Amino acid sequence: MSNLETWVLSLLLVVALPLLAAVGSLLIRRAVSAEVLAAHNDVAGFIYAVIGVVYAVLLGFTAIIVWEEFRKAEEGAELEANALADLYRNAQVFPTDVRQHMEARLRDYARLVAEEEWPAMSAGKSGPATWAAYDQLWRTYQEFEPQNDHERTWYDESIHRLNELGDRRRERLLAIQASVPTVMWAVLLGAGAVTIGFSFLFGTRNTRAQAVMSASLALTIGIVLVSILALEHPFAGMTRVNPEPFHQALRIMNPPTRLMP
Repeated sequence: MSNLETWVLSLLLVVALPLLAAVGSLLIRRAVSAEVLAAHNDVAGFIYAVIGVVYAVLLGFTAIIVWEEFRKAEEGAELEANALADLYRNAQVFPTDVRQHMEARLRDYARLVAEEEWPAMSAGKSGPATWAAYDQLWRTYQEFEPQNDHERTWYDESIHRLNELGDRRRERLLAIQASVPTVMWAVLLGAGAVTIGFSFLFGTRNTRAQAVMSASLALTIGIVLVSILALEHPFAGMTRVNPEPFHQALRIMNPPTRLMP
């Protein structure tokens, strides 16, 4: 779903849905008198309570799951950037030529993730150049042979961080496809329509008040659905995980030049 489609759907949920609820309530009141509807308020109230609770649980559960997945994607990006910064610091103990080569590969990867791959992820893709930089980074470590115990200790720790970097990268790319299943959206929208429509069947003396209450219910449901819609695609939705952790890692790997006294 494109950003334009997402915004249009969000507008329908927070504007058109409450208007439809108000109009539907008024149409029902024109077709059926308040006295007829009021005669069934007690029974309708019990049934509506069950419907409302079931839908509230379903809506709240979905919103929480989507939020947790969004936070997981956000934390994963932070951990991936942390692994880069750790690799940069670990490389300081290696020979100068090796260290400089490692640092260059780490900077390339961080820059390409932030500047090339992040925009590509909004379209559900990964960056080809970033994959190449990732492979080169691995090759750099595979070609280096530690010469003493001190280097071996830091090399082993670096390989551990490099594996963590790879794990976080795969998780991030898999999160590109994360979304609420179509069947769940069908249930949320269908159950929401039933919940809103059932509010039309209560009889109140003030027709306008009932229309306002129905519209308010629809607006509340619409706002929660919009929040789910905004968060279901962590890297492509209206609310997105930003690449700031990688920009911060780049700042760590590109310290300002210190002037000699």
